[in-house]
Order: sequence, then structure tokens, then C-alpha cells
Amino acid sequence: MKKLILLLVILLSITGCYDYQELNDRAIVSGISIDFEDDNYIVNYEILNNQKNEDPMLKAYMVEGSGKTIVEAFQNASDSISKETYLSHLKVLIVGENAAREKLRNIADYMLREPYIRNIFSPVIAKGTTAKKILQNTTKESPVVSEQIDSLIRNNKYNENISLKVDFDHFMDEYEDERIDPALTAIELLDDKVTLAGMAILDGGKLTNILSPESAAILNVLNNESSNHRLNLPCENELEGYTIINLYNNKKTDIEVTESTLKITSNLKAEVIKDSCGYDFRESQIYEELARKYEKILEKEYKEFWNTVTKENTDVLGIRKKYYQKKRKELENWNKLKLETEIKIKINKNGKTFEVKKDE
Repeated sequence: MKKLILLLVILLSITGCYDYQELNDRAIVSGISIDFEDDNYIVNYEILNNQKNEDPMLKAYMVEGSGKTIVEAFQNASDSISKETYLSHLKVLIVGENAAREKLRNIADYMLREPYIRNIFSPVIAKGTTAKKILQNTTKESPVVSEQIDSLIRNNKYNENISLKVDFDHFMDEYEDERIDPALTAIELLDDKVTLAGMAILDGGKLTNILSPESAAILNVLNNESSNHRLNLPCENELEGYTIINLYNNKKTDIEVTESTLKITSNLKAEVIKDSCGYDFRESQIYEELARKYEKILEKEYKEFWNTVTKENTDVLGIRKKYYQKKRKELENWNKLKLETEIKIKINKNGKTFEVKKDE
């Protein structure tokens, strides 16, 4: 019995050492950038450095491969590494704007068919620059760019709420649906810093438009993906400053499509987070008066968003899909629908507020 136990311990120890050695022999890819320039695909891997090093700038390194086909570019990138390429840890795929406009279908098809990639990574679109420049934009605070982008997307719903947390699997479901123009988070370099830049809209298998951060925030509200949307109300009586509320969606926005109208119904909750206008929040009617004013502001934002997407002919709300699911027939000229809105905002009387002096 003792010999059997000893044998099991030895076998388990050997297995553990083998797994550890195997991990050291792998190049763990955390981020991938893909560009298309001069009729060539350019693929860059951001690889985690599994060697102990106190310098934060050495936590990751990049390798590059290029080729006439996406398969050749990936293969050349992998061949430039002495270790086995490990793609199952992939967090972020960055697609350059030019590649997204010309070769997105080829890129999506390759990523979908690659057996060693799990479809839980976040695809994003580079705006106004190459994907490579974004991936190589390391700093001491953010030495692993793919992890920085992943964190920006996940945490943004608590801040500006202009990103979209969509993994590749979910994206492909919408990408293959002809009745919806899917959206992806757009990123850019602003003052040499990786920054969220709104949402990239895809139509017909390629990038067609990039919504502004303001439109992206409204899109999240309409899709019930918003945890935080701020509305600013200027002070009256010649006072400078604003009263600001936070809106909480709580899955309370509904979109109804008919042959002639698009009706948006929102029943939202909010709390006042800042007041420099001197409102007396001990009085109940103040909340009701403010709610009516904020409802008009949000109605205006809905109309501006609708004007933007209809002008660009971008069905990012999936209006054609909603109509087909209800009527089982196609909706022609969806961008000619008349917009109707019904908005109710209830401001929490127990919201935390703080006053700001006029000269601040």
C-alpha cells in the first residue's frame, strides 16, 4: 500500500513539472492587432513575458508577421517565435480602420475557424490610426495594452458609458444577421494615450461609420446596456453651472416598430449627483419639476441619435430584425419611420448631492 501511495505521489509530481515546463515553452498571446496596408495583412502579437522581471515595461513584447493572405500573416507571426504560440488566453483583437473597411469578413472568418482561439475575446476597431500603433502604445502604468483595453471596456459602464462589452461569439451572431448592423467599441490614440472613441458600425460585412461618444452613450441607453448616463441641466436666473443627474436604465427602455412609426418608451430612475444651482431638495415638487426638464433633454438626445443613424442609413438598433420577428415580413425604408417617444424619469429623493460654489 505504501509503495502504491509513493508511486502516485511520484506520478503527480512528474505531471506537475511537465505542465509547468510546457507553460514556459508557450508564447501566451494576450492581444492581436491586424492591419491591411499595401495589399498585405500585418499581424502583431502582444505576448506576455512569463520570465520574472521587475521592469514593468518588460511584462509583454510584440512580434509581427505579414502576408498576402490572413493565414500567411498569422503563420509568419507564429514562426517568428521560438516558442509554441498559445492563443487561448487572447483578451483583445484590434482591427485597423482600413482593414475593417476592406477585409473584415476575411478576418472574422479566420478568427472563427482558428481552433486554438476561444471566442470570448473582445474585438475592437482602431479609429484614425493603425491597430499596431495602439497595441505597441505601452506605458509604465499600462505595460500590457490588451489588458488596459479590456479594463477600459469593462469599467466604462460606470463612467462615460460609451463602450460595448461584446465578445467575439456574440458579435458573430449579429454579424451574420442581415437585419442588423452590429456595433463594436472604437478606440483611438489621444495625446499618445489609448482612449475609447465611441462605437464602430458595420454594414454588409465591413466598417461603414463610427458613432461619436455622445451617440454611443444613447445607443447603450436604448439597448438597455447603460448603468450610468448623465444629463446636465443649466442653471436658471443667470447662475452659472449645472444640476447633474445619473440615469439608471434597469432594462426599462422598450422599442416598438410598426409600418410607419418607431416608438421608444423609457421609464428611468435617476439621482441628483451635483447641484450648483441652489435648488431646495427638501421640497418634493422640485424633483418633479426637474424630472420634466430632464425628460425634454433626453427626448432631444433620442431625436439627435435617430437623425444620425437614419442619415447614415445605419440600423444599429436592429429595427428590421424587430419588425421581422413580430410580423414575419421585411420592413422597407426603415429609416423613414416617424419617431415617437414616451419618457418618464423618476428622481430618487434620497440621492446624494453636493453643492458647488459659483466660482468653481
